Amino acid sequence: MKFFKTIIVLILPLFGIAQNFPTDAKVLEDVKTYHGKIATNKVQNEWKLEKEAGYTFSNMAKRVVAATTVKENGVYKNLIGLAIYVRGGAGEKWNFSRYFVTSSETLGLAALTEQQIKDQTLDLLRTNPGRVFVNFNDIAWVYDITLQEGLKSETDRTGDIIYKAQVEYEQKFISSYPFEGGLRRFKAPLEIYVRPVDGVLKVAVASVGYSESSQETLMTEKQHDALIVLGQKPFDELYGPQGPAIPGNKNKEKDNENKNNESSTKSDKKGLKLPKLKIKGF
Repeated sequence: MKFFKTIIVLILPLFGIAQNFPTDAKVLEDVKTYHGKIATNKVQNEWKLEKEAGYTFSNMAKRVVAATTVKENGVYKNLIGLAIYVRGGAGEKWNFSRYFVTSSETLGLAALTEQQIKDQTLDLLRTNPGRVFVNFNDIAWVYDITLQEGLKSETDRTGDIIYKAQVEYEQKFISSYPFEGGLRRFKAPLEIYVRPVDGVLKVAVASVGYSESSQETLMTEKQHDALIVLGQKPFDELYGPQGPAIPGNKNKEKDNENKNNESSTKSDKKGLKLPKLKIKGF
């Protein structure tokens, strides 16, 4: 057994030499040339061989390279990526293909607070609701946006900082014919993407995930068609804890009428003036 272990130890270095991998210096040079904005970089781990479909030999070799980009206005990135090399034949030379960034971290900018992230996401809904809801023409109300995990985040390979949140909203629906439709209420996961814009971190886009509806409100076709949705009125008129007013809802109208009558009565009492009586001797 010791003999075979010795043989394996002796063969492994020969295997690396036989592959004729590029030197570390060559890898770093290729990555810098390819990316164009690398300040420092270093190789990590060992080479990894891969065989793509259609090949009878390992035609691809990868090496992990960590890098730091040059500073621009005090901002820079820490990168982790793969220097990828390919070859056309088993005994041919390895040729540099690309540097594929697998993770990126932006440094040098002030982080956003939880309130800033929420406020900027709401601003997106005010100015460009399509950057939050893919089909905002069916969204009749937005109750709130909450960052349930606070400032816990992750970054993707582009350097975007992603925050997990939740958005609660009402969406119009039609489910059958003859007509059956109304509103469905959702509490859906929301991913908020923050990235550098004009030298500061800003919310750039958000993505609503799938969720089951928590409540369904049926209504007539006329009521359904009369519902106001995002884009038809200023966002702040369709946002808040109170929820949407359903067109033609008699109970709602009656409540509003009673409130108006009460208000009017109070106003009349305040404005009522009794005639002054003059009594002799006083």
